[in-house]
Amino acid sequence: MSPDQKELFISRFQRVKLSRLMAYILRHNPAKFGINLDRYGFSKLPDFLSAVRLVHPWVEMTHVLDIVERSTKRRFEIVEDKIRATYGHSIEVEPLAKPIQPPEFLYHGTSPEALEEIKRGGLKPMRRQWVHLSISKEDALEVGRRKAQTPTILRIKADLAHKNGVNFRREGDVFLVKAIPPEFIDFP
Repeated sequence: MSPDQKELFISRFQRVKLSRLMAYILRHNPAKFGINLDRYGFSKLPDFLSAVRLVHPWVEMTHVLDIVERSTKRRFEIVEDKIRATYGHSIEVEPLAKPIQPPEFLYHGTSPEALEEIKRGGLKPMRRQWVHLSISKEDALEVGRRKAQTPTILRIKADLAHKNGVNFRREGDVFLVKAIPPEFIDFP
């Protein structure tokens, strides 16, 4: 392994730790790290790298770029000399994505304990800025497993909701909405 290849190589454990730290800084608490985000959630890359190095001094820019490029969920993006989380914010940022026509159905994974509340009030962002919806049942199941060992998958009548005034935005494979009223949810 050449020195250049060794610099790029980090363990799976290090990749997960770095990705989680990147998400925490860009989605939830940039101020804790002295980071100023613009209205769309972008940070200047050099400032962001300095913040990451406060926790993980071993991180190089190549590691950050690798996380961004290899993320199948497209959690982050780099534009020119800036980086941002594309979704999942608990802090207020304006989405870059414009409202779009969704597919007929989308899916949401949740805990069985949350069903009664969702039946009464629909899907709400809770501690986030947006409700996240998945393109497939499999993706919703994966997301739902963060909330419950055996999550419940809800089918969202996205096209019908859109026709009734619900705005959908897309960031990577995730669709974002402010809320989904219960009449647009198929419950198990």
